[in-house]
Amino acid sequence: MCTTIVVGKNRSATGSVLVAHSEELGRNAAHLVALSPALEKAPTITLHSGGNLPRSGTSARYLCTKVFAKGHYPGEHTSGVNEHGVAVANNMALMRGIPEARAYDVVPGGLIWTEFMQVVLESATTAREGVALVGRLCSQYGLSCDSGTMITVADPNEAWWVELARNGQWVAQQVGSDEVVVRANCYRIGALDGLDASMASPTLESHARSQGWCDSGAFDFAQAYGDSANQSDAYNLDRHTQLEAQFGGLAKVGAADLMAALRDVYEGTDLYQTRPDGSPFRTPVRTIARMNTEASTVIELRPQLPPGIGHRLWASLSTSLTGTYLPFHLGLETIEPHYAKAGPTYDPDSAYWLFTELAKLADYGYAKCVGEIRDTWRAFERETFTAVAEAESGAHALPLAEALALLDRFDRQRAAEAIRTLERLLIRVKTLVYYESF
Repeated sequence: MCTTIVVGKNRSATGSVLVAHSEELGRNAAHLVALSPALEKAPTITLHSGGNLPRSGTSARYLCTKVFAKGHYPGEHTSGVNEHGVAVANNMALMRGIPEARAYDVVPGGLIWTEFMQVVLESATTAREGVALVGRLCSQYGLSCDSGTMITVADPNEAWWVELARNGQWVAQQVGSDEVVVRANCYRIGALDGLDASMASPTLESHARSQGWCDSGAFDFAQAYGDSANQSDAYNLDRHTQLEAQFGGLAKVGAADLMAALRDVYEGTDLYQTRPDGSPFRTPVRTIARMNTEASTVIELRPQLPPGIGHRLWASLSTSLTGTYLPFHLGLETIEPHYAKAGPTYDPDSAYWLFTELAKLADYGYAKCVGEIRDTWRAFERETFTAVAEAESGAHALPLAEALALLDRFDRQRAAEAIRTLERLLIRVKTLVYYESF
């Protein structure tokens, strides 16, 4: 049950498309940051729904957030960016005609959402190419394990939403260069007038009409294919209205603005709710930052720089409200060990589990410790933004190989410093939360 924000290039502070994503799978889906090197032959993908997806050609280098094991959750990739500057993220939706209890059934031979994303990261050189790839695979193999889903595919110049349904049906819509558009967990592509006919399944409208999902009037994809209760649920609509209102007041949107949005619990608005103990988590209102957020990312695509420097993924593990965002440049060679490790059980050597421990403590004693947590990470992130700008400035004067090595060291050292800061913060927060006055 995720949230994704896409910023068109004219609204972006960098002049290129930005993508932000918050991942909420549940089931203790511990996350890590992973690097996949370029390969001369793309690997065959063993599909969760049965069978194999043969591949041809090379596989691009890419950075992504991953669930720690396919055996724990049927799929790994949850957001990422490749060497061509193609970024992906995903949100599930509920389709009309399929009861929610059956929405996650395995459709034999179909692709699940994360497999679509993996193929795009490995193969696509532009957003438009990635969209066409998702559509072709949806038509040929179908969607499995969700009744509906939507994938954002972006490159520095343009971004698209691809909304998929069962039975090989799909449609794509481009994000305007002057837009900031949000997806929660319901379809949002409406009338097809003006859309590129090649960016939709050929039977999209006829299939819906044959099922009696729309009358003889103008065709509206979201209205026809979306589960009506899900389409009108405040669980989804609150996120759309809140975030789009926030960005409507900004002439330009940068990475820091997106990080703030991913931390939003609606504080200062009519939607803000807390439990009696002060925590904004697990109330009747579905906030952006949640206790069960496993990872959130902001992806910057900067084509004016070499790919290994220009394309970077900012990642925060566990709930974003109590975590910190760190830069991972596409050209790095090694992920800092704590960020490269996750598993099904608590592990003090895993960034995901350490940040989850902090999040749980904050939820337990929110009023006692949230100020300390916020102050610590706000200061840390200010330092990070300053330090990464200085590191990149120094890299510009170096030959490419030396520049990449410099930023590789920077990324690992900054991540290691985040872990040291977190370990000190955990001691302080435990003291604040567990102390009883008499």
